[in-house]
Amino acid sequence: MDKFADRFAAFKTDTKESLDDLITKIKVKEMIEEKEEKSRLFKTIGIIVAAVAVIAFAGYMVYMIYRMVKPDYLDEYDDDDYDYDDFDEDEVAEALEAPIEELAEEMEEN
Repeated sequence: MDKFADRFAAFKTDTKESLDDLITKIKVKEMIEEKEEKSRLFKTIGIIVAAVAVIAFAGYMVYMIYRMVKPDYLDEYDDDDYDYDDFDEDEVAEALEAPIEELAEEMEEN
C-alpha cells in the first residue's frame, strides 16, 4: 500500500506540474496572439499611410509637370500692361507747373 501511495503522490505532482505547464502555455499563446493582432493593426495603418503618401506625391508630380508644360502664369504679366510711353512729358510738366504759377500770381496780388 505504501507503493500505491507513492505512485499516487508522484502522479499528483506530475499532474499539477502538467497543469501549470498547460496554463503557462495558454497564457503565452494568448500573449502571442495579442501581439500578432497589434502587429497586424500597425501593419494595416502603415499600408494606409503609405498609400496616401504615394497618392499625394503622384498628385504633386502631375501638378508640377502640368506647370512645366503649360506655364500660363507667365502670360499674366505682359509688358503691354506697363507701357509708359503713352504720355507726353511736356503735358506732365505743364500740369505740374500750372498750380505753381497760379499760386505765384495769387501771392503777387496779395
